[in-house]
Amino acid sequence: MTLTPDTILALAPDSGSAANARKLATPGRWRNLNAPAGSLWGECHGSGSTPYLIGVDLGGPVGKCSCPSRKFPCKHALALMLLHTTHAADFGQAAPPESLQTWLEGRAQRAEGREQRAEGTEPKAEGKGVPDPVAQARRRAAREKKVTGGLDGLQTFLHDLIRDGLAHAPARPYTDWDTQAARLVDAQAPGAARLVRQIPEHLHDPAALLAHLSRLHLLTEAWPRRDALDDLEQADLRSALGFPLDSAAVTEGGGIRARWRVMGHAITEEDMLVTRRTWLVSGDQTGLLLDFSAWGRPFPPALPPGVTVQAEVCFAPGACPQRALLRGEATVTAAAPDPDGITLDTLLDRHGAALALNPWLERTAHRIGPLLLSPGDPWHVQDATGRLPLAGTERSRYTLLALGGGQPVTLYAEWDGAVLSPLSLLQGDGLVPLVMAAGT
Repeated sequence: MTLTPDTILALAPDSGSAANARKLATPGRWRNLNAPAGSLWGECHGSGSTPYLIGVDLGGPVGKCSCPSRKFPCKHALALMLLHTTHAADFGQAAPPESLQTWLEGRAQRAEGREQRAEGTEPKAEGKGVPDPVAQARRRAAREKKVTGGLDGLQTFLHDLIRDGLAHAPARPYTDWDTQAARLVDAQAPGAARLVRQIPEHLHDPAALLAHLSRLHLLTEAWPRRDALDDLEQADLRSALGFPLDSAAVTEGGGIRARWRVMGHAITEEDMLVTRRTWLVSGDQTGLLLDFSAWGRPFPPALPPGVTVQAEVCFAPGACPQRALLRGEATVTAAAPDPDGITLDTLLDRHGAALALNPWLERTAHRIGPLLLSPGDPWHVQDATGRLPLAGTERSRYTLLALGGGQPVTLYAEWDGAVLSPLSLLQGDGLVPLVMAAGT
């Protein structure tokens, strides 16, 4: 596979790993550099007398290293991939040591087994791992009773807030919001609790505050009427309330096996939880992979932005299916043709259509362009159909400005109804990621 420095550094679990990988990506720190088919391996001098042994399976890409780091991929695996992009001539073709060869063969065998299972069905042992339906129904009823009580309290809270007038909301102490959110957590409705904790972010904007409270109120109105909703609408409601996704049921139901291009990552932090969003595109189909990590802990290895993977993507049920899970591993394959970028007006139409199906949908992602950048406070992008504010870090915006050179650009970006957040810049057949590791 072909990796660029940008896509490699986008795999870094944090900004420190990315910076350290850059420092290590010099031939003087390495020996026995080799690139046999589909893999890389080498030895890197560390602080001890014995160099670290590092291997990379380019089909992932996934790294394996003898260093004690608990980050994946570690700085050595990142540096080995970076070094191959800049000093490919220094790499030989020697086979890896036995330990790495065993690891690579095991990964190949597991990938082959997944392919075989995708083509057929495996028999399941009867009675093994089958949940008790009576116990399941009892637990479900108990949770729904708690959620009902929590949303009843939330509805009273919202009515009191409106009765007092939204102009008085900024004067309320933060404990009002925190206490109400804690009650919803106790009621096993963490999704509603999260929306309550976000209320202070909108207190400076009455229109945004009213829209946010409306989403919360809609939850309190939809839950008592859930039996009148169809299965997909109920799935969206439960997801908005924070019911856990049944990952096993989603993947067992099968998905779409196709070539998917990794369009970019976005990383957000809320309280002590960090979320990574990975957007995949195949034709007109968009999939969103979510990874969660406690603050300070690394994410699992990510799919590098810009590559095209052959993968089976299974979508969670919903009226506007977006969240997805991978079934098995994704393997790098030849790129598929990209669709043309859409206009800003089409973006708003598509986002509105998605909200009509799922009113709690937080964001959609689109390939948009060509667009002109307009620096300022705030920055904007514009085309012949309109103009929208541009978010993102200062670094990402100036990267766009520099690479665009004043000419129209095509972006892959998230739209949340208020601002456009760029994830990657598309140039010809290539892609430049604009969101790196958390903290960059």
